[in-house]
Amino acid sequence: MGLRNGHSRVVAAFVAIIVAGACGLAASSSPAASSMKVTEHVVLKLAKRTGATKFAHTGHATGTLSGSVRSVTTLTHSVVLRGTVTINTSRGELRLKIDGRARTLALRTRFDGAATIDGGTGRYAHARGTGRFTGIVNRSTWASTIDASGSFTY
Repeated sequence: MGLRNGHSRVVAAFVAIIVAGACGLAASSSPAASSMKVTEHVVLKLAKRTGATKFAHTGHATGTLSGSVRSVTTLTHSVVLRGTVTINTSRGELRLKIDGRARTLALRTRFDGAATIDGGTGRYAHARGTGRFTGIVNRSTWASTIDASGSFTY
């Protein structure tokens, strides 16, 4: 049960980072469709836990662009994290799907993975892109930090 909770937290953190990165790219690009690179740092805290496998987190992303972050992740097979991340900016919301894996099972669990940007609202309604993330989750408090990079078009 402890391992599953740690992995879900890791996925949530990954998603938040990727979402933040995608928003940063969109904010710095022109109104015409373009592709940009972004880097983000995300800090998350546990908002709700359902059983040992489903986690909701909230937090904030800083980097290319900052904004509030929400994530919902599910842990499967004790190490696989999947979920969605949404970053809310003044120009709209950006949605990401994440797929990650825990790399350690210690109190401070390391994780990494990939994210896919699949749209949003406002300026990001047609956003598409990909990214990678790494992070650490504290399995005692479920707080996480994530670093992400990627690119997208909108």
